[in-house]
Amino acid sequence: MCILPVHAESTSDKIPLIHVTGSGTIKASPDRVEIELTVVTKDPDVKAAQKENARKMDAVMSALRDTSKGNLAGNEIGTTSYSISEVYYPDDALKEKYGKDVTIYQVSNTISIETEKIDRVGDIIDIAVSHGANSVNSLKFTLSQEKTAELRKEALDIAVRKARNDADSVITAMGKTLGDVHEVTVDEGYQPPVYFNQDYGVSSLKAAAPATPIEPGAVEVTARVSVGYQIS
Repeated sequence: MCILPVHAESTSDKIPLIHVTGSGTIKASPDRVEIELTVVTKDPDVKAAQKENARKMDAVMSALRDTSKGNLAGNEIGTTSYSISEVYYPDDALKEKYGKDVTIYQVSNTISIETEKIDRVGDIIDIAVSHGANSVNSLKFTLSQEKTAELRKEALDIAVRKARNDADSVITAMGKTLGDVHEVTVDEGYQPPVYFNQDYGVSSLKAAAPATPIEPGAVEVTARVSVGYQIS
């Protein structure tokens, strides 16, 4: 914190100020999850790969939307990318299956899921894998806009009180009186998502338990303020 003389807007006299900062952080359980899945097919025949990948995609999407399985609404799931590429460095399994000198193509579809069904994340992943998904590219837990706004208000309240307490402490020690607020700056704040760190490769997915355990950590919402008080 620092004390700075500045010109008041209404007078040419310099008004002594004390600038203080305060921050507040609120932790909460996430109420939203974003999952990115990939369906991949590799084959020397690019048309065959496209056809098979389309079949698997249809199976995965249908299962995830099925009310008795994934139970995801249309606005919670969608396809975000599609690609066809050559496999330049095939693994031993592909070489053994198709031969060493055969050109192999890879067809990929990416499925994006955004839902507030936090308690069903493990089931959703298991359903996708059992119907053809090869991997989970990302899994992150966040807060909905409504909950973020609610928690940000609480964090701002804490930040303002901390700033005021610091200003009171310094001014009291100086034998002065804290005056009116001269200026306030509020930072945008930051809400980092919580990433679930687990290897979801093809082998680990296929070997997953009947219900993949997913336990997200807490999400933090932080607010910061800078306040300039007049010194009386």
